[in-house]
Amino acid sequence: MYFENEERLAYLSARGKVILNACPGSGKTTTIAKKILNLEISKEIGGHAGVACLSFTNAAKDEINEAYIRLSGRSLQFPNHVSTIDSFINKYITLPFYNLLNRDFNRPKILDHTTILDDMWKTTYIKNGKTLEGLLRPLNNAEYKAKNNRSVFHLYPPSEIRIEPNGAFSISGNQPSPEKVDKTNFENYCKLIKNTQFKKGLISTGDSAFIALHLLKSNPKICEWLSLRFPFIIIDEAQDNSAMQHAIFEELVKQGLKNIELIGDPYQSLYEWRDAKPSEFLRKYETDQTWQSYDLTDNRRSPQSIIDIFSKVRRSEDSKINSVDCGDFEDSILIYKYSSVNHQLIIKHYDDCCAIKKHISSCIVVRGNSLKDSLLGKNTEQRPWGIDLPKRIIYAKNLYISGDIKNAIKEIRAICIPLIHSDKTEYHALKEIEREKSLDPYFNSLMITILDELPIFSKTIQDWTNETQTFLKNKLELGHDVDFDLRNRKSKYLEKSTLSESVSQHFKKSFSALNIPITTIHQVKGQTLDSILVFFNERKHKDNIIFDNISNNSNGFPDETKRLIYVALSRPRHLLAMAFPDSITDEEIKSKFGEKVKIVKEDELKPL
Repeated sequence: MYFENEERLAYLSARGKVILNACPGSGKTTTIAKKILNLEISKEIGGHAGVACLSFTNAAKDEINEAYIRLSGRSLQFPNHVSTIDSFINKYITLPFYNLLNRDFNRPKILDHTTILDDMWKTTYIKNGKTLEGLLRPLNNAEYKAKNNRSVFHLYPPSEIRIEPNGAFSISGNQPSPEKVDKTNFENYCKLIKNTQFKKGLISTGDSAFIALHLLKSNPKICEWLSLRFPFIIIDEAQDNSAMQHAIFEELVKQGLKNIELIGDPYQSLYEWRDAKPSEFLRKYETDQTWQSYDLTDNRRSPQSIIDIFSKVRRSEDSKINSVDCGDFEDSILIYKYSSVNHQLIIKHYDDCCAIKKHISSCIVVRGNSLKDSLLGKNTEQRPWGIDLPKRIIYAKNLYISGDIKNAIKEIRAICIPLIHSDKTEYHALKEIEREKSLDPYFNSLMITILDELPIFSKTIQDWTNETQTFLKNKLELGHDVDFDLRNRKSKYLEKSTLSESVSQHFKKSFSALNIPITTIHQVKGQTLDSILVFFNERKHKDNIIFDNISNNSNGFPDETKRLIYVALSRPRHLLAMAFPDSITDEEIKSKFGEKVKIVKEDELKPL
């Protein structure tokens, strides 16, 4: 059943340049699906013209399709298209029209990992009987050198070079230091890197967006065709759009696209490190008169007691979020106080609460790996292997144990393909094989068998390494040995005694006794949970969230740290649990959250 209130009806009837600010739990995804269904019923789309419904992640994209199925009983099909923004740009602009950019090129592919852009310039040479690492010509030429007389490559590797919407080069959005490199030499270096890369058809998602913008500006017919093919473009999670993505869609509008919608919540923007520009979403929503602004302020997920807590980071002038059809439960807010020795007792108590109240979908989240390691019982990380392969295998197995079968198979497949095809080193060739094997049921069955039968983690690191190397060779029928490069003597990376200790002692599973995941806030973004336990850090740091961050005393738009808190605290339907260091007093807690919150005492931290 889809409930239509005044806010939803206003958005559903809107056409043109529309921006929708949707609070957590507002039914945003279902409302988008309803909009698409309405467009079909009204015959505003059909034939060969459909809706392009785009989102920031695959998970969000899948949720839109699932919501559409619930409403209509069928999947979204042609002429409609549901994908990530990056995929849409690649599929409909960059890849089909790449030849207009460069007629002398290899068939382009989008890179999953940009480190290949660094590796393609590296080489080895022999000097005085020794093999040394170097760079391919002409990177060591004078016009590509920094002020230390070494190639700019050593300061700013190719994988960090980005082209901005205005065509300027940057290093992950920042300008290079003038003390380190002359501006002309930096630009010469960047032009060489990008021209060579594009000619080889090696494109990152960032490169693809720049190329797409260039193609749209240079070839108006592409915009005309796209507007006919997709007369409606709906962009979910639009608060995470980059400046380049905003520029691409603005170019489409400039050249004739009539209907475009930006849907999102600027308070849930967590990807500024990946160029998200929530300020641009806010600007269009608040001050750009060419956009029609709408709101969804009814939260149908959380009781008001939980809403009031995560709303503490919002500005006073923002629309109030109201709980609808969500009864307030006793002890819906639970506060723990942790010390250096009671992390596991807190997790056990939370596990028991979830079991008793039948909270099936629950999660424990942290900000920062050091606190996460403390929760998992990890000490200083040991590095018994010289390569990452065994740690990747352990990660895949832990995904499998926790029930995340899909991602476990994906991980182990990406591990096994290079082992099977060790004669192939070309990136595109390996990724194509991986794509083909992902559709092979017999190969995927083998991947499940490998995950199921891997040597157990109770074995010592020494034994597990030897047995797993042999296991993989036999299961994959390899003609060569698998070598994890096990270190066998003490170093700054390894205490030798570690080799006789179990794998499980050093590489913990990322979930609690009841299989409640222990993860980061980014991993739960977009999810609806029955309950959540959020551990706050003790010390103030740019990468930490602390008790004092749950506020907005300046009444300004919150920084990403506070937005992380907003996302985490707005996930649960029934129970919001927070753990603070025991230096935070009961009086401080009740002053911030009110008298009704339940503070769990130390003597209660035992099995219920």
